[in-house]
Amino acid sequence: MDDDNTNFDSTQFLKVINSIEIRIEREDIFYREKYNDIMNYFKVMLTENTNALINDYSKIINLKGVLLINIGQNSDINDFLKLICKNYYLDFIELNYEKVYFNQEVFLQNFNAIMENIISIETNNKKPKDDNDNSLNMEYESHIKKLIIIDEHKLKLRSNKEINLLEVFINSKFSERNFIESKTILIWINDLMEKVARNSQKIFNIFDLFINIPALDQVEREAVLRHFSEVFPKIVFDLDMMVNYTKFWEVNDIKNLIKLGIFKHFLKSELNEKSNEITDLLIELIESREFIPSINFDTKNNQLIISENHLIQKQNKGNIKMMDMKYVEEINTYLEEIKGETISDFMLSQLYENAASKNYKELQIIIEKINKGEILEENDRLILARYPFILNENPNKALIALEKAKKTISRISQIFRKV
Repeated sequence: MDDDNTNFDSTQFLKVINSIEIRIEREDIFYREKYNDIMNYFKVMLTENTNALINDYSKIINLKGVLLINIGQNSDINDFLKLICKNYYLDFIELNYEKVYFNQEVFLQNFNAIMENIISIETNNKKPKDDNDNSLNMEYESHIKKLIIIDEHKLKLRSNKEINLLEVFINSKFSERNFIESKTILIWINDLMEKVARNSQKIFNIFDLFINIPALDQVEREAVLRHFSEVFPKIVFDLDMMVNYTKFWEVNDIKNLIKLGIFKHFLKSELNEKSNEITDLLIELIESREFIPSINFDTKNNQLIISENHLIQKQNKGNIKMMDMKYVEEINTYLEEIKGETISDFMLSQLYENAASKNYKELQIIIEKINKGEILEENDRLILARYPFILNENPNKALIALEKAKKTISRISQIFRKV
């Protein structure tokens, strides 16, 4: 990489957003407990406490304005950081990831020059004069003025071998750079703990702080889903069921699923007058893979990668667990075998006859709905749960079997009447 090309024009690889242009609002963010750690870091870095901390603990703390955050893909971390920039009047600077993707070699060859130019960007951000302003008391002309974000989730580098930009950074001249002196904070975002573990000694010498933000737990996913339920009260879905279906998902995964579900629901305008229940539709989107959450998938090695961020670890090990797809295929094969284990025709007839004797009309309507691809009401699903064998058949065959069972019951009834 070129260490001397300081005249390289980096503007093509950058996006700069002035704080007054940021439109993110507080209610747009799902606040997790770990976000408090980020806020506390900024409170220290942006106030007079910074100098006090440096003076009191200078022998062991060497603040540089560099923060490493480990969080899953498709979180709202970037929006959260933008909100911080908006509230504290900081320029938000990030890479132009699309430009990097199509000019990868140029980017990598000039990485040092690009970093140098980012740091040297001048900003004209000033706090508006407002006597009633209750924000932090700080001298904006002498403190942090811009935030640089490098988000490896968005940085897609194409290569036959692994390109670890984090390792490139910590082994570059910037490992000793004090970003505070340039009125800058650098935040590096990734989601692979392996990279951190592999370079832990250097990382903890370079970064002021490492913050590991776990995946959303069950309570947090429920809170995210409940939020959307409250924002769109006309739309109804089974909260508990969707919490179970969204395990390992991030905030924006859930948001995008709900958005897509609502849109597809209203594409079927003839259903809107009957029900705004979209649980089945959301499940269908997931199971049909018409919506795919942002869980890492290594196409080269055909592996599903679940990081420690998702709270899955190998026993007695702290590195990443990788679920080999051959095991997934074995599981799928086993499930198919279970589905293929059919009961005898006699027993199946008995089950259909029992169903027809108790809920013939209801099941007839339900099977017709399934055949037409219509959404089932809650009562429909409750009835269907009593006769799950019906789902093993094609809807047309199931309807024929139900009709046959109904006729058998009628014949038996006639016989007993004659006796």
